[in-house]
Amino acid sequence: MHVLLIAAVMSNQLWFDTHADADTYIVTPMATLTAGCACQITIAVSHRAGEGQSTSRQQGNITLAANQEQTLGQMRFSMQKGEWTQITVSLTDGKGLLMERQLILPDNS
Repeated sequence: MHVLLIAAVMSNQLWFDTHADADTYIVTPMATLTAGCACQITIAVSHRAGEGQSTSRQQGNITLAANQEQTLGQMRFSMQKGEWTQITVSLTDGKGLLMERQLILPDNS
């Protein structure tokens, strides 16, 4: 039973489609689930610049179909040298966390 649960969680995918043009980033969270879900989505964004740090968080409900690549939204960020932005997207079915993914811009790794 636990092996099946782990396999189901591992087969779900959440990722970011990211495009950069000069100092502007366009970020599109994407998901493909093996089973359909009436989910709650949470997107948290923290931005740090020389003037300080700001954090915003939005929640909403979304219905995701099984085995289909789906866009979860789109964000645009303009950043100057030395600034960074952290984006965290979480999906839950109300019974537990289905998945969570984090992105940090710029990716200096």
